[in-house]
Amino acid sequence: MHFYRNNTTLVGLGILLTGSILQAEAMEILKNPVLEIKRVLNTINIDGDLTDIEWGQSGGTDYFLEIEPGDNIAPQEKTEVKVAYDDQNLYVAFWAFADPKDIRASFQGRDRAWMDDWVAIFLDTYGDANTGTMVGANPYGIQMDAINNGNGKEDPSFDLVYESKGKITDDGYQVEMAIPFSSLSFPDKEVQEWKVGFYRSLPREKRSQIVWGGFDRTNPCFLCQMGTLIGIHGIKQKGSFEFLPAIVGSQAAELDQNNTLKKGTVAGEASLGIKYSLSSDRVIELTINPDYSQVEADEDQVDVNTTFALFFPEKRPFFNAGNDLINTWINAIYTRSINNPIASGRMINRGQKNSWYLLSAMDEDSPYIIPGEEQSFSLLGGRSISNIFRFRRTLEEASHFGILATDRRMVNNDGSGSVVGFDTRYKFNKTYQVELQTLFSKTQEPKDSLLVSNATFGDNNTFTFDGESFTGNAFELEFRRETEHWGLETGYDHRSPAFRADNGFISNNNQRRIYLQSFWVYTPDKLISKIVGGFHSGIEYNFEGEKKSRYTSFFGNVVLPRQTRLGVNITVIPFNRFKNIDLENLWETRININSQFSKSLFFGGGITRGVNTVTFLDVPEKGNGTSFMFWTRLKVSDRMQIRGHYEKQQMTTLDKKEEYYSGYLTGIRMNYQYNQALSFRLLWKYNDFSQTFQLQPLLSYQPSPFTIFYIGSTSNQIADNLSIGSIQKSRINDRQLFLKFQYLFN
Repeated sequence: MHFYRNNTTLVGLGILLTGSILQAEAMEILKNPVLEIKRVLNTINIDGDLTDIEWGQSGGTDYFLEIEPGDNIAPQEKTEVKVAYDDQNLYVAFWAFADPKDIRASFQGRDRAWMDDWVAIFLDTYGDANTGTMVGANPYGIQMDAINNGNGKEDPSFDLVYESKGKITDDGYQVEMAIPFSSLSFPDKEVQEWKVGFYRSLPREKRSQIVWGGFDRTNPCFLCQMGTLIGIHGIKQKGSFEFLPAIVGSQAAELDQNNTLKKGTVAGEASLGIKYSLSSDRVIELTINPDYSQVEADEDQVDVNTTFALFFPEKRPFFNAGNDLINTWINAIYTRSINNPIASGRMINRGQKNSWYLLSAMDEDSPYIIPGEEQSFSLLGGRSISNIFRFRRTLEEASHFGILATDRRMVNNDGSGSVVGFDTRYKFNKTYQVELQTLFSKTQEPKDSLLVSNATFGDNNTFTFDGESFTGNAFELEFRRETEHWGLETGYDHRSPAFRADNGFISNNNQRRIYLQSFWVYTPDKLISKIVGGFHSGIEYNFEGEKKSRYTSFFGNVVLPRQTRLGVNITVIPFNRFKNIDLENLWETRININSQFSKSLFFGGGITRGVNTVTFLDVPEKGNGTSFMFWTRLKVSDRMQIRGHYEKQQMTTLDKKEEYYSGYLTGIRMNYQYNQALSFRLLWKYNDFSQTFQLQPLLSYQPSPFTIFYIGSTSNQIADNLSIGSIQKSRINDRQLFLKFQYLFN
């Protein structure tokens, strides 16, 4: 994510790892400083009450500057931070001064309090600006963490085990955190030297972003501007075990031939995970019958006018570790390709220069995503064995090169798929950088009836699983120039007709593209605090030399008072070729708004109009497309929140006399968070396209990311519409009760 184009709801994450630490008495603004901390003799009690004598003896600073919307100016509120350590933990304490009436704070689930006031420490333990970790909390101690892989994008699904407590006082709020060294990876040496930064999010009429020491806007590399943390020595993480046993149970009920809901048998399984730390920078992990289920269900997506597979983000906690290593620009590694493993193991090694990741798994039900030029096929196959290897070497600050290799072999047939590749990011200076990745694949189709299709690709190969063997390649090259007020990106990428990645997510191929993007940033810091505008233009061909598409998008957004963002995107497609039909003069206009209007009300939405290709027709036509989306979040109390969303999509003929499709998704989520660990959630949603009404209650107790107990159910009803009469007449089509208990011993 680029700092000046952040328009997500995770506003505070837009500055992830941007802090430059200065010692207030000795350093100048925007210089890389050094902060020395000391070992404490007694364990600090994490209770949010910062009266421990150890804090009085610890080093820290109160020299913070507002970097947005102001440009390195004195913030409206004072912030202090202190840091200490012992043999087991790194301790951090924040004093965030403010009028208690103005503080925005709520009890929420982990990683859901981004709209609140919050504070954080940022750590780059290897100091190479290629990976950084954020560890934070809101005024009630609700934990919020994320990882940055050095390309400006943050992954808030990353989870770290740490303690945090917060308390609102007469002067503001206090946050206290203990980060176990066992949760961090760092060089295996006696004396540590880390990059570090501190941050405070202050949401009021505007959201002020405050860091210790300021931030140079002319340098878009956030990690490069970190300060240096010294004084830590003699910490060892070697020979330690973690055990993660889990028990899951479920019971499903479905309609039988008599249209009666019949309960199935109660099913239960046990699993065990073992993690062993060979050193502070190398761990090995083995799992037997692991449960990779996720508490949060995937969000519904509308797929009525797309011929390609839909991408769902990885939410399963097991795959958090090492994600920054395996994520590359071409999505050759997609951990959801390992669906239901019988057993798996992995080893992760992080070094000062060299890091690598190795994973092996036997999967019981292996998904296929078969890409094509204008469509993809999604299938569920049988048992397979997957091996994934990734190596990365640091070159200079924020620069690296890496190799990857993946291989999946089907157990019950001859099917297999392998990918090998090379990638690099090289930052010439604070303004210019280049990214490159190239991949080669070899695929051996199985011989079975799982996929039968008359369509062909490449050298007259068929999509039918008939035992064919073929090779393919993918390539991406991007050059980037970015300064405070202007950014430029240009590049080329392709995926050959026979390129596949069985352990990745590649939904289309047979494509060549050249593109150019430029954007401008203006920060008046008045009624409008930021203005961003620019364009993105590209042209696409297939490997037979046919022009497939030419497009140009113009975009802009402004930041208004009350933390309101307004965005506009206009896309013009003079030419698009689909199913051998040439369509001209397509266009789309999209307007979006989101606002943190007050302490209790948040809302957002958007409307899209345009002339688009109706892709599901045998002979594609142009149609009038309209979509509307609205969401809101109401903070009933500090512990209860209600969220609602509505999304409608419609496509008609150009004369608007006939309708190709029309439908909507809607839902309400009520969440009551009793404390940091205990919560109850009730989710209700309706899918008008499938006419499915779904109800999901869930009671969960989660004191840490990996220790969890939950019990819940999911029921589905077929209803013609959302009217009370239709719902009353409908019957439950299927229902599932489930529970899980998992406890981390470390």
